Amino acid sequence: MKHIVLGSALALLTLPALANQFDSLYQVEQQTKQTEAAAQAERVRQAAAERAREDARIAADRRQRAAAQQAAQQKALEQRKSQELEHKRVQTREEGYEDELRALELEERRLALQAKRARTARANDYIDAELRDSAARTDVIQSEADSARNVTSGAKSLLEDSGKAEVNRSSRLFGE
Repeated sequence: MKHIVLGSALALLTLPALANQFDSLYQVEQQTKQTEAAAQAERVRQAAAERAREDARIAADRRQRAAAQQAAQQKALEQRKSQELEHKRVQTREEGYEDELRALELEERRLALQAKRARTARANDYIDAELRDSAARTDVIQSEADSARNVTSGAKSLLEDSGKAEVNRSSRLFGE
């Protein structure tokens, strides 16, 4: 019995020590779980941070691609505008040149028409000059004819008068 009492007393004395050991084990187990939970939380946090970094990198890449695409579109737009302006400038210059050609062509037509009018007016002047020349020749011919007629009639008159004078002289000589 002594042994039982002594065993019981020792068991009672060792019981708190064993209980402390179980508490220690429980605490160690709890600390291990907390450490594992903290490690797990840290891993989750690091994974989330890595995902966030990856998402930020992807977003930055997207923004960079979008900015590059927008810059390319802007450059293409500016180039297109530049080409359109150049095309308009060339077209305006060509239209101006064509307008000048048309204006020159119209001026040439006007000048040709004026030249024809001038030739026509000169032709009328030439016709008038020829008519005046013809009238003058006609007048000369008429004057020559009149003078020839006058000479002829004067000669006729002279001859007639000479004949009469001869007749008168011969009748005076013979008859009187």
